[in-house]
Amino acid sequence: MMDQVIMLNLDEGKDKITNNDDVFHSPRRMQSHQSSCYMGSIQAEVLAPSIKEELYLLSAGRHLNYGGTICFHRVPEKYRAKNKDAYDPRLVSIGFIHHGESQLRGMEEYKFKYLYHFLQTFQVNLDELASYVQSQEKFLCDCYEDNPLNNPAKQSNLHPYEVILLDGIFIVELFLKNHFPGMREKGDIIFNQPWVSKDIRHDLLLFENQLPLQFLATLYNTFVAGQAIKCLDDDATFYPPPFIKLAHQYFKDVGFRGNQLLITQDFHNVRDFIEFLSILHTPNAQQLAEINARRVKTTLAAINDRQGRKKLGFARCPTATELKAAGVEFRSGKGKNLLDVDFDRKRGILTLPSLIVNDSAEAFFRSLIAFEQSPYHPKFITSYVCLLDYLIDTEKDVDLLIKHGIIISDQLHSSNKVADSFNDLYKELLTNPKDFYFDLQCHELRCYTRDFWHFLNLQVTRGCTIAQRDYLKNPLDVFNIIHGVIFLLGLTLVQTVCSVLQLKMAKT
Repeated sequence: MMDQVIMLNLDEGKDKITNNDDVFHSPRRMQSHQSSCYMGSIQAEVLAPSIKEELYLLSAGRHLNYGGTICFHRVPEKYRAKNKDAYDPRLVSIGFIHHGESQLRGMEEYKFKYLYHFLQTFQVNLDELASYVQSQEKFLCDCYEDNPLNNPAKQSNLHPYEVILLDGIFIVELFLKNHFPGMREKGDIIFNQPWVSKDIRHDLLLFENQLPLQFLATLYNTFVAGQAIKCLDDDATFYPPPFIKLAHQYFKDVGFRGNQLLITQDFHNVRDFIEFLSILHTPNAQQLAEINARRVKTTLAAINDRQGRKKLGFARCPTATELKAAGVEFRSGKGKNLLDVDFDRKRGILTLPSLIVNDSAEAFFRSLIAFEQSPYHPKFITSYVCLLDYLIDTEKDVDLLIKHGIIISDQLHSSNKVADSFNDLYKELLTNPKDFYFDLQCHELRCYTRDFWHFLNLQVTRGCTIAQRDYLKNPLDVFNIIHGVIFLLGLTLVQTVCSVLQLKMAKT
């Protein structure tokens, strides 16, 4: 419709706007508005140059992108505001969103070292490599919301395709050296310094720090796959595995302990490492069908329950220590994904998969939660984080889950720090009760703790917890309470003896 109203004349190199006579030059229309639109015409003359400039830029090739190809964008401000540093890389930038930031420039020199080692190892011609990456430049830049080709302010001293080349080769070399330790040079600080290696892995998990996975796989298949790799310290020769296996090997200590790479699974449409990890940690079509069938069975059982089916949704289930007090037994399951959570109400056994909690765990969950905020993705990981937020309130809850092998934490993460992390992760991210995937398990747990004896044990435990938290903070308080109890018992005993003696005297 716009081209019926406005025509942009570029044939003669002019950027003037010509009005359509049928629309704007109607005599009746001009006569009726001639006197009333004088001020409006003055404002239009002021606004017209900027509008003309935008239309000229569009006609020159800067087309609007309606979101069909955009993969990478910043995390919405409402999530970033809660923890501004949680979404920013520590050491290395990948892609264009954080490229050029001052705190990340130190690793840029290392990218050149990795590029040099890559060219020497695989005998790749730099011009050939650069030509290939340059042919992919427009497609790759279009994947970013803030396209560097359209925004000169985002461009550094490197051309966009050069940024892509350095970042892509850096990731390929990093994965290969992780898989083949014999490729590592003696002075490689990424693998010689554990904290550097952890920070790099953390940065590659960030939502805003990604390259298209298919570009990386194609780059790898074009210049690496099928070539023999010789180790630096001996004559051993290896052949590199598929790129998707290298990625799985690199992220094997992230998230769910039992995640397995299914070779038959189709990763062709996976956009980045975030979506790749999402697939590894959530059920496939067959597993999801089995879980849904189990949910339907549980729903029917809950409807027929003598206590009645109460409304499902975001009603909290008790914490781990409260469930333990009510008689629930915790077990670490050998599930296939993070959604394999089951509660056997008859036996009182709650089974959860083992979760690795290390320096990358928070970045892993935050990125997957941000990925799932799209209306097109189920809230699997978000629901799991919500469930853990319900189960974990204090460090005692974490200690209980660690004891039963449900949480596997390294020595650098205290129970208190783990509890704080999960309590901060979930902040009203689910707004629709239908998106919460563990509503039935929470319903069953609440019903279990409402049985008489279970409820009694739970209330006693809660009372002791409140007393210890609010009234027994130091040994003197404990001594005073014990002294007071003994004094009251003594008074009660004296009163009872006096009453008995008085009764005997009255009879005599």
